[in-house]
Amino acid sequence: MLRRALALLPALALLPAAPAQAVPAPIDLVGLDFQVVSAGSGRCLTSGLTELPCARTDPYRWRFRPVDATGRLEILSVATGRCLSVPGATAADGARAGLEPCAAVPSRRWTLQDSLGETAKISNTGTGKCLQMGKGVAVQGSCAGTAGSRRWTVRVLSMPIPGLM
Repeated sequence: MLRRALALLPALALLPAAPAQAVPAPIDLVGLDFQVVSAGSGRCLTSGLTELPCARTDPYRWRFRPVDATGRLEILSVATGRCLSVPGATAADGARAGLEPCAAVPSRRWTLQDSLGETAKISNTGTGKCLQMGKGVAVQGSCAGTAGSRRWTVRVLSMPIPGLM
């Protein structure tokens, strides 16, 4: 399922032509919601940036909003309407992730990388660090290795296009 979701993102990132100076707004893939599941624990990332047993309610729902054709994304919490970020754009390992108003800044941009089977790393484009769980909360840390604590499954919860699920 991760491969199917990843394959859809570039096709959905087509943006209308804009003047060279303008930065197009991210596409909001309304209706295309995901759970972000830690490969280490099998638990879901919540809007409180903790991990709990997965549920289908809004605190467990995320939207991946492509910002360009290179695979960079905003990761929007459905419950809060805010984007996953690294507050202050700090590159320190262990820095707690946050939710901030969505904006065109690198600390609020992410990529899915190093896909292995159904899991991938979620890397911040501003800091180059990966999202992981540390002491029960979402933090950033090194992307080195394949440990489950820094790998995530992106599980599709809803699909707005009939016949694709």
